[in-house]
Amino acid sequence: MDFSTLEALKPTLISYQTLVLMVMFIGLVWWAYGKRRKDKFDAIANSIFDDENQASGTPSGTEQDRAGANKK
Repeated sequence: MDFSTLEALKPTLISYQTLVLMVMFIGLVWWAYGKRRKDKFDAIANSIFDDENQASGTPSGTEQDRAGANKK
């Protein structure tokens, strides 16, 4: 293959590249908005509003000092 053959194939290769990227984009959007993952993504999105104590596993209503002992 010489340089002129590669130049002749360039538009075809660009077309295939565009098609592959478009299929990948559609697949990613389909994956992200799929019904099976909606509950998981909603839980992740709302986790920022959860109480800090619930996330760390300590029961609510108790405070801990710096050593980790519960305060009264």
